[in-house]
Amino acid sequence: MLATISAVMVRYRRPILTVALVLAVVLAVVRQLSPTLGLILAIATSLTGVLVLLLALALLALRRPRPAAFLVKPEVRAFATEPSAVQIYLAVGLTFVASSQLLTIGTFHRVSVGLVLVLQFLLLVAIGIQLAASWRGSSIELRPDGVYQRDFVGSLMVPWEALAPGRPSRPAVRASTLALTYAQPDLVRRRGILPLGWRRLRTDNIHPWFIADTIRHYVDHPQHRAAIGEPAEYQRLWHALTSAPTGSGHGHAS
Repeated sequence: MLATISAVMVRYRRPILTVALVLAVVLAVVRQLSPTLGLILAIATSLTGVLVLLLALALLALRRPRPAAFLVKPEVRAFATEPSAVQIYLAVGLTFVASSQLLTIGTFHRVSVGLVLVLQFLLLVAIGIQLAASWRGSSIELRPDGVYQRDFVGSLMVPWEALAPGRPSRPAVRASTLALTYAQPDLVRRRGILPLGWRRLRTDNIHPWFIADTIRHYVDHPQHRAAIGEPAEYQRLWHALTSAPTGSGHGHAS
């Protein structure tokens, strides 16, 4: 059930985020026009936000198995990870909760106008960053020329030639990041702010063994890189990974 809901959230994340933002704005306007109705809506949206946040926490607590699969994108010649469903839950939940909290803070403006303005500003900035990140969606793309990771605040491009042969090794099965080992670090291109640095990939939305095995496969088999992004190559990759011998740092994800 949770997996189905998460898939819907990821697929329709932009309409869902748009509706959440519009409702938050409508709530603020109604609060100005009718304090009583605004209070009722504030309570309702706050409860909705709490429920969404609890659902996000439930997903984290259950630690459901991450997919050992990529999205095949022949139009951009890439194998890509899906956006994180938990990130979208957090964005929607925080939008609803914070919209009602902004109204609550505003009712106490006589106590400290400066403090209220600072808190409101920080809340709006936090919501804006979370919404923008969820709208764009953090992902990893494997391309013919290398590994590309993008986030709202930055991007990382790692050419295949920059990676050390036989690496990366498999991380812990529950790991949320994958460490990269560089043979030619000067080839790596970075832009913006990289929260995880330039030696780690974020893997909270894909099985860490699967992506480690895939990257290592293309590092060690450069003849197959040009076909990345094609459905036929994805089938060949699956066969290669599932038929490879298992062992420390090798084999397919299960």
